[in-house]
Amino acid sequence: MKENFYNNPLKIIWKSKSNLMPNYLYAIWILFVLISLTGATFFDFMDFSSFQIGTYFSVSSTGLTLTLALFVAGKNAFSEEELKRLAKHKKNSKAVQGQALIDFLGPFVFTALLFLITGLLSLFGPYINLPLKKEYVEIIKVIFINILFLGLLSLFNLVITMLNDVYASAFRK
Repeated sequence: MKENFYNNPLKIIWKSKSNLMPNYLYAIWILFVLISLTGATFFDFMDFSSFQIGTYFSVSSTGLTLTLALFVAGKNAFSEEELKRLAKHKKNSKAVQGQALIDFLGPFVFTALLFLITGLLSLFGPYINLPLKKEYVEIIKVIFINILFLGLLSLFNLVITMLNDVYASAFRK
């Protein structure tokens, strides 16, 4: 694994897609998506009229900062030698060398990307004026909130993963 993923972080997300978050967090997110979409469009029990996209920049930048802090904490749970072993590890002849390291990095890149997207949208969103129907504006608001919610769930997953890595490092030789 000598490839530099900085050039395309989407590759690391794609290669670690099965390890980004546990299924129960995806289920919670999908349930929230369905509730918020139906609540805002069909049943009107969710009201996003006071939603201002620009107010979410601090939430997004805080999410990016916490992702970095969790990455440093998670990385410190491994010695340099252990990280090198993860980079060289290959489960079988068909497996990708370094998949263990890719699986470790993937959730961090995924979470950072979610907060980057919401941060950029909240930074530039107030200056974009598109003539859209009210229904479409409501759907865009719901999508933004759901991306932010997915970022928070992913951040929670990173906390749990980091705690497990630190706990496991206490028992490694």
